[in-house]
Amino acid sequence: MRLGITLPSRTGPLSAITEYARRADAAGFYSIWDYEVWHNPLMMLAAAGVATERAKLGTGLTAAFSRSPFEAANAAADVDEYSGGRLLFGIGTGVPEWLSAFHSTTGQRPLGRISEFIDVLRRSWEYLGTGAAKEFEGEYYRFLPPPMNPWGFRELVRPTIPIYLGAMGPKMLQLCGEKADGWIGYFATPKFLDEHVRPNIAAGAARAGRDPDSIDICAETICCVSPDRELAMARARRQVGFYIVHPVSDVAVALHGLQDLVNELRERMMREGLAAFEHTDDRLVETFSITGTPEEARQKLAQYEGHIEHIALHTPYVPPFTAHDSADAFANIVETFGDLASG
Repeated sequence: MRLGITLPSRTGPLSAITEYARRADAAGFYSIWDYEVWHNPLMMLAAAGVATERAKLGTGLTAAFSRSPFEAANAAADVDEYSGGRLLFGIGTGVPEWLSAFHSTTGQRPLGRISEFIDVLRRSWEYLGTGAAKEFEGEYYRFLPPPMNPWGFRELVRPTIPIYLGAMGPKMLQLCGEKADGWIGYFATPKFLDEHVRPNIAAGAARAGRDPDSIDICAETICCVSPDRELAMARARRQVGFYIVHPVSDVAVALHGLQDLVNELRERMMREGLAAFEHTDDRLVETFSITGTPEEARQKLAQYEGHIEHIALHTPYVPPFTAHDSADAFANIVETFGDLASG
């Protein structure tokens, strides 16, 4: 099983990204991931690319609908160039609430829109590298290369970049099987992987005449590890709770028969705000995260063997985590799993 890790970035200086990435690369992690909250995920990975030599660099995720496909393709090509061809371009639709509040767009009809986005991404790389890409006229996006380009074209490290699609629902997972190079998701328990993720990806791949085994299945799995078990559990309650109340998580929650616990937590959140997540039921923590002492965490990771080949250990970061909290959590992951990653 290939191990990745996510970089803390919501709090603390951006300058810390290079040191986090360097440590993860030196420890032997196969992949290094970031996420989009306030900081630009591609800019952070460009910095990580300069500081590392070996690890794959993944965006988990880059919001698609707040960008044009051509701009996203060009920026991704920059990171790929900085890193010598190591980018894994994870994309998702973006948070609907943010799209409408800040980006003058919506998350409506996400399936067809993200499908066209992927088509135009690949045409954009083809055009950037060769100038020979075909036109595209879709419902949501157009790609109409001009008859003459006075600027010439750019030299790409590789003709195309692997696209990892963020997906949880069955239709989006099937689209991943049809068009993407990899899947990036969360709350991916062995049960969720075996009964929901893989069958839907395989169904989509079959429709497109693709081999489902060619699609890299990767999960960002919350990991809270500490010699102080209660500290690890307290951190995991906040992170799991913050994620699990969002409706996109319901498909994983329902599969495990835990919807009542999530509904109770949502009601508490309406009364108490973020403080409610300190009371996330431990059954949710145990089901949807790798949490505990170093020995316990390693045992829990072993339960994923045979169910997934690529897992990114997700450093906790949501409010009220401070830069110190996330830095400590990241260090504990590196210390606990570094020998497994390098092995």
